[in-house]
Amino acid sequence: MRTAAAAMDKGNFNEWVHAHTSELLRYAASRVKEPEIAEDLVQLTFIAAWNGREKFAQQSSPRTWLFSILKNKIADHYRKAYRDPVVHGLEARDVDHFTADGRWRAEHMPTEWDLDEQGRVERLQRFLAECLKKLPPHWRAAVEMKYLKEKDAAAICQELGITATNYWQQIHRAKVKLRECISARMASNPEP
Repeated sequence: MRTAAAAMDKGNFNEWVHAHTSELLRYAASRVKEPEIAEDLVQLTFIAAWNGREKFAQQSSPRTWLFSILKNKIADHYRKAYRDPVVHGLEARDVDHFTADGRWRAEHMPTEWDLDEQGRVERLQRFLAECLKKLPPHWRAAVEMKYLKEKDAAAICQELGITATNYWQQIHRAKVKLRECISARMASNPEP
């Protein structure tokens, strides 16, 4: 009887690469947003699959096994980003917006947005998309999972490999930065 490793030759593996690369790339791109990082994660997935081919017991489909590896690579990516954060974009301008008792400082007090007209809503959506891109990757991932994909906190913490405290801290900071960025965009881009 042939083992899974013996059955896995370069030809079979090349078939896997050809059959599953597009789907893996789409999944990775939906999780990390930077196309280059998504490509790197898929490449690391195939390297790990080839190096660990003897562990593939054929109890699941190759697709399921590859997605399992990719999900672990994505989690590793976010764990590393969290451990070794790169300060950039909105995070680099971190300001204390609150007083010791948790109230907004006067100079950072949010202003009301008048969103009665459809054009204003579209502007807000455009500014939100632009400002989301400026968030650090680990903050953006947490916000997108919570508010766009409507995942619960426990699932997000598990996927990102962070504690609940860190998760809520990231969500809070991201919301403050988004509000600041959108307010600045709306003020500097008055309606026509």
